[in-house]
Amino acid sequence: MLATTPLEAVKELDDALERGDLEAVLSFYEDDAVVVVEPGRLARGKKDLGEFFTYLFTLTPSARQIKTRVIEAGNIALFISKWVFSGFDGNGQPISREAIATCVFRKNADEKWRLVIDNSFGPAILETTDP
Repeated sequence: MLATTPLEAVKELDDALERGDLEAVLSFYEDDAVVVVEPGRLARGKKDLGEFFTYLFTLTPSARQIKTRVIEAGNIALFISKWVFSGFDGNGQPISREAIATCVFRKNADEKWRLVIDNSFGPAILETTDP
């Protein structure tokens, strides 16, 4: 992991996801990070994230950023993107989803940007009744 900006971190994370490299993917997340698995369902911490990404790898995932913006304030960054996820379901049928992601990064003491909150569903989480 060589990323020194949030945008570089996202590119490297997307590459690791496509390679199916769980260790590399998890290295982009803080130990107590939260990922929106789907609206109303969260994965918290490396154990949950490991289980989620292990499942995601079964879909032969590919993520492509269409448009991105980063707003930095000190060691915190808000990453917003329009992106496309594609892969294959358990029957080998193609799946695809386009969404607006909102994610929070923090620059750690090692000068690397890691995800604290990863919400790849963006405003779709507002459609659930869960807090």
